[in-house]
Amino acid sequence: MRNHLQLYPKRLFLCLSFVCGVLGATIPNTVSSQTTPIRILRVTARGGTILKRQESWYLQARDIQQADQKCFAKQSEKFFVSSIIENNNSREVSPTGNGERLRDYLEVTFEKPLPCSQQTEGKDTWFVYKAHVQKLQAVAVR
Repeated sequence: MRNHLQLYPKRLFLCLSFVCGVLGATIPNTVSSQTTPIRILRVTARGGTILKRQESWYLQARDIQQADQKCFAKQSEKFFVSSIIENNNSREVSPTGNGERLRDYLEVTFEKPLPCSQQTEGKDTWFVYKAHVQKLQAVAVR
């Protein structure tokens, strides 16, 4: 009688693996389909950094006179961003000849307007010096 009730662990494991594999492939609401990448930009420069508008990306912060053309971000400050464009292939250099190169900057579009950009009517794209920030990414699971 004992032989009829004996379990076969290898066969059971194989069958369960097959069933889980089939279910994982056929059910559309898997974990991977529910994930959304979240992009975060964190300021790493010891004294903070200055975010600049496209018109003045190449200027030193002290040379930017218009308040709506620059925005200070302190060290460790984090921002949610919708896009980050790296201009690695750009050969564009500063028209002033101060040595700045576009490839040293990230073009960043923020999810929400920055506090200092309230006057700029929805322009959420800024340039930031690459060496002053760290790109992070997280995944939110619904």
